Amino acid sequence: MGLGTELKERFPEVEAFSAVRLSELHFKVGMDESSRHNVNVMTADSSALKMFDFVKINGQLTHHIVGEKNIILTESLAKRLFKDEDAVGKYVYDVPSWKEKSTSYFVTAIIKDLPQNTHLRAEAIILEIPKTERIEKNQGATIHTIYYLLKPGTNIKHFEAKVNDWYRRHLNIERGKVKFIFQPMKDLYLHSDYNARQQIRSNMRSVYIFGAVGFFLLLIACINFINLSTARAITRLKESGIRKILGADRRQLIGQFLTEALFFFAIATALSLFLYALTIPVLEKFLGHQLTLTIFDYWPLFLSILVFTLILSIITGFYPAIFLSGFNPANSLRGRIFTSSLTSSTFFRKTLVIVQFSIAIITLITLLVVHAQLEFINRRDLGFKKENLLYIDPVSWQGKSETIKTQLAQLPGVSNAAITSWQPQSGMASGWMSFDHPKRKEEQVKVNMIWGDIDFAETIGLSLKKGRIFNEGFGTDVQSRLEDETDMEKTEKSNQPLRSPVLISESTAKDFGIEKENTPIPATSYTAVGIVKDFYFESLHHALMPTFISAEQGVDYGGMLIRVMPGKEEQVLNGLHKIWKAAFQDKLLSANWMDEIVNKHYEKEHKQQLLFTFFSGLMLFISSLGVFGLVLHTVEQRVKEIGIRKVLGASITGIAAMLSKDFVKLVLLASVVASPIAWWVTNKWLDDFAYRVEVSWWLFVIAGIVSLFVALITISFQTIRAATANPVDSLRNE
Repeated sequence: MGLGTELKERFPEVEAFSAVRLSELHFKVGMDESSRHNVNVMTADSSALKMFDFVKINGQLTHHIVGEKNIILTESLAKRLFKDEDAVGKYVYDVPSWKEKSTSYFVTAIIKDLPQNTHLRAEAIILEIPKTERIEKNQGATIHTIYYLLKPGTNIKHFEAKVNDWYRRHLNIERGKVKFIFQPMKDLYLHSDYNARQQIRSNMRSVYIFGAVGFFLLLIACINFINLSTARAITRLKESGIRKILGADRRQLIGQFLTEALFFFAIATALSLFLYALTIPVLEKFLGHQLTLTIFDYWPLFLSILVFTLILSIITGFYPAIFLSGFNPANSLRGRIFTSSLTSSTFFRKTLVIVQFSIAIITLITLLVVHAQLEFINRRDLGFKKENLLYIDPVSWQGKSETIKTQLAQLPGVSNAAITSWQPQSGMASGWMSFDHPKRKEEQVKVNMIWGDIDFAETIGLSLKKGRIFNEGFGTDVQSRLEDETDMEKTEKSNQPLRSPVLISESTAKDFGIEKENTPIPATSYTAVGIVKDFYFESLHHALMPTFISAEQGVDYGGMLIRVMPGKEEQVLNGLHKIWKAAFQDKLLSANWMDEIVNKHYEKEHKQQLLFTFFSGLMLFISSLGVFGLVLHTVEQRVKEIGIRKVLGASITGIAAMLSKDFVKLVLLASVVASPIAWWVTNKWLDDFAYRVEVSWWLFVIAGIVSLFVALITISFQTIRAATANPVDSLRNE
């Protein structure tokens, strides 16, 4: 926070700054307990009013009103809380988690809803008085995400270099130890790898992946149009010949075929726009937010779609038009096509079919890899038992933590309970510390600290490998946080430090060279009394870090873990609500099952799996249409050959196999082409995970078999129909 004040005063490029934090609060109107509303809140100082483009509807947006806690409501939230009443000048009350009683907030203004295409999604803004802090060496400061309004024309890189040079000189820090990076706000959603608190984010990789999927879907559809158009050449030969005899030149025929192509594309575009309008609500529900920009809301985008359709219809229809208008009219009327033209067009269409199926197989392999990774995550032993584990979000217990814990432990269906400052929703430890690396001098190792009470390890279900877990029989196992900090101070001043007992994970023991229990941990003030199996309190996107688990007593701020017996979930929840209501009249109770919390870490991947399932199925379907067109053309071209073979005694099975083998070869060739590309794409996607599956060969085999099966089903109808046709019909004119 002090950095903002310093930069505002020292650098003329800074016009304003504001510390901003996002949170989720519950509000009510008056003291009515039934009117609680879950609200996304932005907390900022009043400088934010001139930095962000809030659009006022009613009230005052100029400054903080002294003597009151100020809040600005969005239009939709004001209607939700106050219906048709004017909310300005009224009060709303929070449902506290940390305080004992509700806090009142004075509504100073109503603004238009913030757009959804921002990472700062909020329904209310709590305004605070700007704070003035300084940066001094060896002095703590509050940590916030700070937004800066810079003067127009400021070179970000030059400004960033100036700030870092000043900061190193001001605090006498070595170059490379600390570096500030400034990002334009427009880059935060797709390119923000720095702020761990930013919940609303994505990355360019997802944009590239789904952009490529859309492009390839369109490409496959265009390939189909070309294949089906040229496959119809034989049926339209006489039409082309008659038109030429009647005086039509080639340019007129090309114009006719391009007009037909434009007509087909126009119908397809109209149908797609209709389906797009129908699916917008479904898409918004899937994404979890409204679309700020749609084709119908932004006319330049709508116009660009129409222009793109026109250009695409011309490009796609050009080859069939050239092909169909290029034959000699005499040969056209006889139904004959020059072999060279036929061969070149057939080769071209086969190439297009290979491209189609290659794209479909790549998408299918990607789907299989995504599914395999999610199955790997579901089956992965997290090192603790997530099933039937209930977690109460962090609160201030007001000295009642042990009483509530004891009452919960007496409920039928509760086997254990523990209080902890670990936050599983965010995948964050209680805190972290840095120590000298035990094996590499001049390096620091970052250690995650998890604080809980003495029952934490047993409640969460950690697996003990060596030593023991915490036990009240050992008087030194449990201590207060203050005692722990005092011990660290003594460690710095004494050659014989007091060592706090901790549990460590197996990988931590390996990193620090700990082979047995009750061993002092090098370069720290801790002793490992037990070694537990590695457990993953973060998502599998992140590699395991060294972890110490410390037992505390008198924990007054934190969450609670409750181990519930199977089948007793509803009974325990009812009992929990009664105990909570008796202990806290106003305080918010937010409890979630641990398996649901863990699954939420992979919500994005589950959505990707659904999308890839849809797109791979759609691509296979469209690709099969392309094969169908090629089969149709082949059968029409070889109809007399099939008739002669039947007269000479060929079986239906033999003829069907003869017609099918060429297409089987195309699909197999497409599998060979697709495999290395799919391997590269899926490995790039898996790079986001520290723990991942290997892309196995059998995934490629499955994708090839599925594609081959779809192709055979597609061609079987036409080949069997051709093989069972009466040869008299095809040979009567010979």
